[in-house]
Amino acid sequence: MNRRRVLQIISAVLVVAIIIGGYAAFSLYNKADAALANVTKAGSNSKLTDLLEPEALNGEETGRVNLLIAGNSADDPGHNGSSLTDSIMVASMDMTTKKLTLISIPRDLWVNYGGSSMKINAVYTQGGMDALKQQVEGILGITINHQVLINYSAFKSMIDAVGGIDVTIDSSDSRGIYDPMIGFSIGNGTQHLDGTQALLLARSRNDPTYDGRIAYGLPNGDFDRQMYQRKILQVLITKLTTVKTLINPTTLPDIIDSFSGNVTSDLTAGQLRRLYDLSKQISTTDSISIRGDDNSLLLADYTSYNGQSALIPRAGADDYTVIKQYVATYMTAQQTAATQ
Repeated sequence: MNRRRVLQIISAVLVVAIIIGGYAAFSLYNKADAALANVTKAGSNSKLTDLLEPEALNGEETGRVNLLIAGNSADDPGHNGSSLTDSIMVASMDMTTKKLTLISIPRDLWVNYGGSSMKINAVYTQGGMDALKQQVEGILGITINHQVLINYSAFKSMIDAVGGIDVTIDSSDSRGIYDPMIGFSIGNGTQHLDGTQALLLARSRNDPTYDGRIAYGLPNGDFDRQMYQRKILQVLITKLTTVKTLINPTTLPDIIDSFSGNVTSDLTAGQLRRLYDLSKQISTTDSISIRGDDNSLLLADYTSYNGQSALIPRAGADDYTVIKQYVATYMTAQQTAATQ
């Protein structure tokens, strides 16, 4: 075979490879566009290219943006309550000081919705994210500007996409944390967690077992679980803004695709980009629960009319006055610091 013929064959192969590669890339980005449209605000017709243009978040003009983040296990339907939002948190950012406040709301808080009483984690199953948003606004005394619902798959995908996270375990038990109900244990100190391990930590609490195994490391049960959920989110935010994986055009489509069906929000693609840009500007972070602190508890145990163990404000059912004041104290402190 002469040299000219060899060159023709090589050229033909290259042309075919370019066509196939171009088609694959086109298909991948089309798939990612469809996935992004599912993740973002309904009707926004978001595309990956929209992530290049930041768009102001709702509430920026007021000086504070509040994002409701709810998590459930709808992608793991093999158990009761998979649609319940067992993780409910607000991320509140002061636009002047760039201070972030993470606020946990216990899933067992007893609330009234639609003329019925229930735990707040059941509100989503009755009225969706808008109903949960209204409940949270009434409890905290703030305006929720945006909302995000995330399930197990997306949670694990985000953490794995950034190469895992380092979380400090500081249990009062020298052995660390052990939750036999989900088969999870971890020692004290800084631990590197992949997505599966981080999810197990976020789900851990020291509930009584049915076979004699003794849990340890989370003496405050669900409140300790909420604390580690806030820790995980805080570390994840930092990691998201420092790794290059998420802005790599060859990996971003796959990441976005993994969120489809696992994340829903009322954010446009441009607002997602703005949220990402703001996360890189965070100065400090406060981490609180509406439980209050050990010296001033704001919630009390409660047994409902149908025998459920729940929580209500110490001031009385549906009286959130003190809780609102507690939350406002953190917000006011941030505003005062900004003017000094």
